[in-house]
Amino acid sequence: MTARGGTEPASALPVLQERLAAVLETARQAWPGVALEGPRFAAHLARLVPADGDEAAWGKLHMVDVYLARAAADGLPAALATFEARLMPEVDAAVARLKLPAAGLDEVRQLLRQRMLVGSADAPARLAAYPGTGPLAGWVRAAALWLALDWQRQRSGQAQSEDGDLSMLVAPGDDPELAYLKQTYRAEFSASFTAALAALSARQRNFLRLKYLDGLGIDQLGALYGVHRSTAARWVVGAQEELLDGTRQRLTERLRLTRSQLDSVLRLISSQLDVSLSRLLRTHSE
Repeated sequence: MTARGGTEPASALPVLQERLAAVLETARQAWPGVALEGPRFAAHLARLVPADGDEAAWGKLHMVDVYLARAAADGLPAALATFEARLMPEVDAAVARLKLPAAGLDEVRQLLRQRMLVGSADAPARLAAYPGTGPLAGWVRAAALWLALDWQRQRSGQAQSEDGDLSMLVAPGDDPELAYLKQTYRAEFSASFTAALAALSARQRNFLRLKYLDGLGIDQLGALYGVHRSTAARWVVGAQEELLDGTRQRLTERLRLTRSQLDSVLRLISSQLDVSLSRLLRTHSE
């Protein structure tokens, strides 16, 4: 096996060959009947494992999933059948709570097959790009969710179920599809938050800065403005609620999500970024 950018030293070849043989054996036992050729698999791994990759680098990859993904991307019939039987049910599980109509679910499944297994003139089968850093099932689920959300956005004029839920997104994982989904929502949330903050009155922004950035307590705020602490508390809560409501409203408009879906997106963002009002205000402070 050769690594990216060159040939392994002769002394390393026996170790690499031993690792490859062990991985091939494990993968073929995991996926009976899927017979990807060893040299083809070795060439694929050479693109995934760093040139100086040691055993730890190998250990981070979900090798049996990489094997299946490469075989399915190559169109091996047994691999395609395995993908259909073992991984396509992940699509149904991932989008079930979105409550797509039957026609929508069928379309998402077909789009996922096209994207993952066939590709196009401009983009090869997506499975060929699976990096192996997270479980293949999670990677497929994230792709299915993205396709389902896109399907909903394109048909936003139609009624959408208020019971839709994106809670599957909260599952941990570091695969590129899920990371892209999170990054998309973070960018949309940041833009919505900035717009909502700008829409507050100067006095409301000042309340929030004094409390969350300068650390003033309610009693101190009351003394500063010459009002009772309950009045100061009411002002702060009112500004905070208007800011968050404005953020939700703008995020809903940007993503065209139902209320329950929006709540799940906000949970996803907060679970990964530890979103707090003080941190956001500090980021967007004038």
